[in-house]
Amino acid sequence: MLDPIPVPPSVREAINPLTSLLHLHTLPLHIHQVILSYIFYTSFNAFLAPRLSSYLLRTTYANFPQRTKLQWNIHLTSFINSTVVSLAALYVLYADQDRLSETWEERMWGYTGLGGMVQAFGAGYFVWDVQVCAANLETLGMMDLLHAVVALSIAILGFHPFGLYYGIQYALVELSTPFVNIHWFLNKLGKAGSNLQIVNGLLLIVTFACCRLIWGSYLTFVFFRDVWTALHAPQSSWTEYNYSPSQRPLILEHQAPWWLAVMFMTSNAVVMSLSAFWFTKMIATIRKHIETPNFDRKKL
Repeated sequence: MLDPIPVPPSVREAINPLTSLLHLHTLPLHIHQVILSYIFYTSFNAFLAPRLSSYLLRTTYANFPQRTKLQWNIHLTSFINSTVVSLAALYVLYADQDRLSETWEERMWGYTGLGGMVQAFGAGYFVWDVQVCAANLETLGMMDLLHAVVALSIAILGFHPFGLYYGIQYALVELSTPFVNIHWFLNKLGKAGSNLQIVNGLLLIVTFACCRLIWGSYLTFVFFRDVWTALHAPQSSWTEYNYSPSQRPLILEHQAPWWLAVMFMTSNAVVMSLSAFWFTKMIATIRKHIETPNFDRKKL
């Protein structure tokens, strides 16, 4: 399927020299969406999230310490992004028949305008995420910054283009993130250990294990297999990218570079390691709730 919001030709031409230098050949097709996404999440976190929270929670939000308000706004922004990206990825998987691929060449180099748009909106979010994690490193911690940097690297390098077929499927790991944020919200609202949090906790554990650990591990395996095949391909591949009926197609020759393959495989390994680490922390937290009914919610 084509991109429903094609890039203005002037914007594409303006960014082409930089993206060509960085070997991000399909990024000019979606740079406007990366920028719009970044502006939206920056504005939402800075203006909409605090105003919406003040209106809905009134004195509760007003009485939060400044540190908690900062974290609340970030979690609310994360909740919006993960919900939107998850639904968009599910729609692409269901509706975009052009992305159905049977060969490793199609999976590694294949591209659809709709899939590129979803990846661009995700990339814009992670640009904001890196910025906010770096600016609040003492509050958020190095693990959050590492995750943001790795996620942004994967999203941007996908515009080489490289592995967009897998990028959309990897987006499904975000299905667990709304439940992570709801769990955090309930803690701050004094609902720790409530029936609502228990139900949400069960949904969180199930979706996290299924989407991030099981599905993520499977995708990592098959992705590494195709990367290995691409690295040892005897000849290059050619792909024509039709992204807008009003603009000329982009024709590219592909040969998998080792540096890109190593970066992708390293990034995926880091993400999977972080997911396993966070899963053990979630299990430990739930165990404390069960063993200690009056567990202090401030420790979460």
